[in-house]
Amino acid sequence: METLHSVEATKRHPIGREGTVGATTARLLGLSKSYGSELSLAARAEHGLPFSALHSLRKWLALTDDEVYQLIGPRRTLSRREAARQPLSRGESDRAVRLARVGAHAMNVFNREPEYALEWLRKAQADLGDRSPLQLLATDSGARAVEEVLFGLEHGVFA
Repeated sequence: METLHSVEATKRHPIGREGTVGATTARLLGLSKSYGSELSLAARAEHGLPFSALHSLRKWLALTDDEVYQLIGPRRTLSRREAARQPLSRGESDRAVRLARVGAHAMNVFNREPEYALEWLRKAQADLGDRSPLQLLATDSGARAVEEVLFGLEHGVFA
């Protein structure tokens, strides 16, 4: 898998005219806007996202190989899926949707400034126990903690 971290991920803006987290989540995954609701994303994840969704997510969030393997699935498994042109598993798809949803939320919170959102995702945050949001996205509980912080920022509620 090619490392996309060095690629400038934000040359094109991932946030569509709709500007909703759901629409942006679908765009980050390379899906059509018809997948712009949590329910439609959940249904798609249950059947497995196409492997191309992972490439799209890597591009938009400038994820490194190590970040993908830590947050989505092991190198060997993902390499095998890609070579066999298989979709992501249900679990891998769910983790990809989680990562895209939080990335989309961050982009919406930070006034649609993808560069700042990407920086925020990688920077240790006091509200998150001095861990970066990206580090916490490996679990659902961690993702919820990150979303709580984003919600607070979005609505002017500070810890």
